Amino acid sequence: MKADLILKSRTIFTGLDDAPISGSVIIKGNRILSVGETDLSQYDCDVVLDYGDKLILPGFVDAHVHYFLGAIAESGRMCTEIAKAASEEECLRMVKAFAARHPEEKRILGMGWFPANWNDAPLPDKRSLDAIFTDKPVYLISADVHTFWLNSRALEEAGITEDLRPRSGSVGKFENGELSGLLFEPEAFGPAMAKVMDFDAQEMKQFHKTFLSRINACGVTSISEMSADDYNETANRNYAIIKEMEEAGELTCRLHIYTRLDGYTDFEKAKKLQARYCSEKLRLSGVKGFLDGVTSTYTGLLLEPYSDRPQTCGEGVPGAPFEENQASVTAANKAGLGVRLHCIGDGAVRMALDLYEGSLKANGNHGQVNTIEHIESIHPQDLPRFARLGVIPSMQPYHLVLDQNEKISRIGEARCRWEWPHRSILDEGGQLAFGTDYPVVDFNPFPSIYAAVTRMDDQGQPAGVNPQERISLAEALKAYTSGAARAYGREDIGALQEGKLADLAVVDRNLFAADASEIKDASVVLTVMDGKTVYSGI
Repeated sequence: MKADLILKSRTIFTGLDDAPISGSVIIKGNRILSVGETDLSQYDCDVVLDYGDKLILPGFVDAHVHYFLGAIAESGRMCTEIAKAASEEECLRMVKAFAARHPEEKRILGMGWFPANWNDAPLPDKRSLDAIFTDKPVYLISADVHTFWLNSRALEEAGITEDLRPRSGSVGKFENGELSGLLFEPEAFGPAMAKVMDFDAQEMKQFHKTFLSRINACGVTSISEMSADDYNETANRNYAIIKEMEEAGELTCRLHIYTRLDGYTDFEKAKKLQARYCSEKLRLSGVKGFLDGVTSTYTGLLLEPYSDRPQTCGEGVPGAPFEENQASVTAANKAGLGVRLHCIGDGAVRMALDLYEGSLKANGNHGQVNTIEHIESIHPQDLPRFARLGVIPSMQPYHLVLDQNEKISRIGEARCRWEWPHRSILDEGGQLAFGTDYPVVDFNPFPSIYAAVTRMDDQGQPAGVNPQERISLAEALKAYTSGAARAYGREDIGALQEGKLADLAVVDRNLFAADASEIKDASVVLTVMDGKTVYSGI
């Protein structure tokens, strides 16, 4: 029998069971022929690779990526070192140095500043940027991609005016009504994001190639565009570029697109895009909406007031009444589109579960995959509802480390018992899907897996106040493979099993025999996507 590639190891994690097995993974074309102990003499194959005890597992499926913004962040055309800044002053020095190194740029882009890294200092404003940059627009995106910090020139270029009234989020202003340079949440910073994305098609295509090569080097074979793009010319152009790359054989990672949910009940445009992008590598998989923002800027929606700002349960959220959101979710599911809802606070999580329950009542068993994204806090009474409603919790374990215990001050230690509740969700019958939210967190999966298994930061110190939410390595790997595949509504990826698409990775060690502290330092030595080697570190 003819085979194109055979990989051997004493440690193969299929994504279906909790313990690894010994044997081989046999591939023909873009499909898996066999997994496990097999008589290899019956196969005619020129490429047989023996990895000894190194771990072979399904290609990692990152359940939550902002692909197009990520490609720009990875391009070198954006100042990303500001993620390491420990103060506003240090951030400004980094941006100034970046601008000096890139005098050819028509605008200065940056990403990664975060108040939690500045000892929870007050939010910055345009004045500090204006003191340095008078002629060139500056657009700085916060680490969680929920706040933009602009100078006056950027406000002017993006057309941000004092009378702008977004449906959700807000435009920052000083007490006298003058624009402060801060824009909170996607609806408000949309015009600024359009400037950040303003690169021509050839530049974007080169960004994609560089980005994909790095993704493949991390063993990741499936990702998404989760920015909830509206149905406009910019989004259509971006999708068309990826389609061209697919047709040229240059798309080395499966990409799942989620377009805008908020404000829509007619999804004819989404369905037309779904008909156009429906291949095994590139597809429109559903729609995405936002029910809140982030707790760092008090735009996360809570059931009870913030501990350090008791006059609010969340500022400017939700952006639409419950009935309007219900109409959108129900209509999307009826149209055959899965829905993914951004929910940080426990109030948003409860609302999302209520919306999905309402859709099931209206549509019956509609068969669509609905998810809740992030779930950074939850009320324990809502934990059993994931399994009961068939909703997938799509979570990013490394965000616990990124948060640096900021939620203790925002929501109080008692509620922090239920932050990033991986163990509790599994114990209540839920099925986790893991990802990174790149470019919020790097798409290398191993630090995220380490965080989920240990609930520790990179220095081995406790992250959060609930170590009882640790999960096993097998559970974390499933969430990053078969679980994330379910979030995309796919049964043909996410596991090493006969008949599934041949996406897999080989890790440089047997993680099941390693100390948990080693997980974050692991690396990939081989990545296969669609039966083809897309990365080899040997």
